Amino acid sequence: MPTPICPKCNRVIPSDDVNVANDVAYCRGCNLSHKLSTLTQIGEMESGVDLNSPPAGAWRRTDGAETVIGATHRALGTAIMGLGLCVFWNGIISVFVTLNIAATMRLLHFTVPVWFPAPKMNGSNMGVGMTLFLWLFLTPFIFIGLGFVWAFLSSLCGRTEVRIGGSQGVVFTGIGALGRRQRFDPTSVKDVRIYDLPWRDSDGYRRRNTYVLIETQQGKVIKFGTMLKDERRKFVAAAVRNALLR
Repeated sequence: MPTPICPKCNRVIPSDDVNVANDVAYCRGCNLSHKLSTLTQIGEMESGVDLNSPPAGAWRRTDGAETVIGATHRALGTAIMGLGLCVFWNGIISVFVTLNIAATMRLLHFTVPVWFPAPKMNGSNMGVGMTLFLWLFLTPFIFIGLGFVWAFLSSLCGRTEVRIGGSQGVVFTGIGALGRRQRFDPTSVKDVRIYDLPWRDSDGYRRRNTYVLIETQQGKVIKFGTMLKDERRKFVAAAVRNALLR
């Protein structure tokens, strides 16, 4: 078990002030009690992390006004698998989408390119009702295909980045300038930790989601970093915790 360290003064809490049964670690210098399990998790999270030497694909920069901590989503194995899913799924869906585009163009009296499939079903031209139904039916499958494309691109050039400056903090997850931004007040953060959520899929197989969690005093929770490799996620979590709580 990692040696518990007081998060306020950064001093080691001696074993005489640790009560494992009651999950309590007492810092005499600060006159504060802490949950031992929480301090243990923090110790494991920060163990082996050198904030001055980020792992490959991670970074930590400070220019005086703002601290930027982040890591790339780049992962060759994930990218190859994502490319396979993109080609398989979108290759099938594109056949039906092209067919429905041809039917839509015919109904709107546009010239249909000769290389488009004939907009026919059961030997006759597709009517308005069938064309509209097929668009509605295909919509969720199209969005799933776009999701596969996004995941593939993210595994090549996506990133997760935390910007901390003054009274504003932003967690960005995305590609380039496109992505999700979660804002928080750095002065109100009370905890930063890695959270591991186990779950089972529809077939009963065990899965887990691992992410970095920022919790504020108002109860706001920000989750990020699920697409990061373990080493990068651990560095980002430790660096963000150091920037916000030390």
